[in-house]
Amino acid sequence: MKGIAHKLDELDRRNFLTGAAASTLGVTILPGLAGAAETKVVKPAAHASARNLIFLYMAGGMTHVDTFDPKTTGGIAGPSRPAGTNVDGVQLSNMLPQLGKQADKFAVVRSMTTKTGDHGGGNYLMHTGYARRPGVSHPQMGSWAQYFLGRRSKLVPDSVVVGGGNPGPGFFRPDHSPLPIGDPSRGIKDLLPKIDKTQFERRLEYAETFREAFAKGFPHDEVKSYADFYEETVKLFDSKTTELFDIGKEPASVKNLYGNSRFARGLLLARRLIQSDVRYVEVQLGGWDGQHGNAGTAANRTSAMDAPVAALLQDLSSQGMLDDTMVVLATEFGRTPRINGRGGRDHFPKVFSIMMAGGGVKGGQVIGKTDDAASNIETQAYDPKDLHTTMAYALGLPIEKRIHAMGGRPFFVGNRGKVIKEAFGSA
Repeated sequence: MKGIAHKLDELDRRNFLTGAAASTLGVTILPGLAGAAETKVVKPAAHASARNLIFLYMAGGMTHVDTFDPKTTGGIAGPSRPAGTNVDGVQLSNMLPQLGKQADKFAVVRSMTTKTGDHGGGNYLMHTGYARRPGVSHPQMGSWAQYFLGRRSKLVPDSVVVGGGNPGPGFFRPDHSPLPIGDPSRGIKDLLPKIDKTQFERRLEYAETFREAFAKGFPHDEVKSYADFYEETVKLFDSKTTELFDIGKEPASVKNLYGNSRFARGLLLARRLIQSDVRYVEVQLGGWDGQHGNAGTAANRTSAMDAPVAALLQDLSSQGMLDDTMVVLATEFGRTPRINGRGGRDHFPKVFSIMMAGGGVKGGQVIGKTDDAASNIETQAYDPKDLHTTMAYALGLPIEKRIHAMGGRPFFVGNRGKVIKEAFGSA
């Protein structure tokens, strides 16, 4: 085994360990191995305004004109029109009536921009604050928070991703990986091995033998970190933990408030997990790629997004959780304001909108301005790394602290972006 290990390069060795453990144990949530040096856990900075973060990702490129930056210009407006909200002077699309009733709770940023116009690159950038680079895997915000602030609870993971695949820990240790949940109605049931308990325990014993043999033949920190990660993962299968992931325990009135869609159930699970000491939860809503027939796409997606997100804000507020829980709704890029020949909107990285609420964010305001065609930003522009720096700032992470990973290369949480200070009521 020692000879095999020494023949593997860094990436191959990680893939070997991942594949061996996954095939042995029969589970699908194991992340790739990584290796940033451990850091001393710090306390959140004095300016920290959020303990928790819920990240709502609109996959596919959400149209800003049909959501948070509506216009009346001919050929631009499409199916939506500006509509008043519960805040004087703040307008949203008339396709977001329920969010309009909660506008006092959130801030809209209409001056977002990016240079990345493809889905894969835009998705990666919006999730990490970094552009994709060969051979480098960057962490998402939940992993950064755990790296600096430490694991909050031994009962639940520090971060969870609902409906967004398995992003892994980036260049951090495996135990910094978010827990991926597919169907929020099933919680972690789909993650359980498809074997009986006796067989699973036998495989665990075999895996431990494998780990010890590998460690003797090739003493590497990543072997131990992988074992530590799996020990923590197995704890999730405890009945008390599985209950925390069970939205069926929620009152019927609360479930009715959110609705029955998978996205709605994901938001309810997010609130439930934050309430149970999970620090970071992401929930995705896809289907925003409206290059053909935008009117139908916009109507369908805004309907799917509007009431559940409004319910989340209302629920967090009524339970006293919004003050220390930051909610961010973002997407990889915007959509062309002018309708194309196919009745759709094409990719438009030049301008898009996001929404932020809670965790110190001053609600009832619009940050940034676009022209009448929603095509040009007329105020200070912000990009994905600025959003990540803002989220890190709210959580009290050390945004000026350099860490080294991936062969000693320097990295910063937020990638040295600007804090969107207007979001917190300051210039």
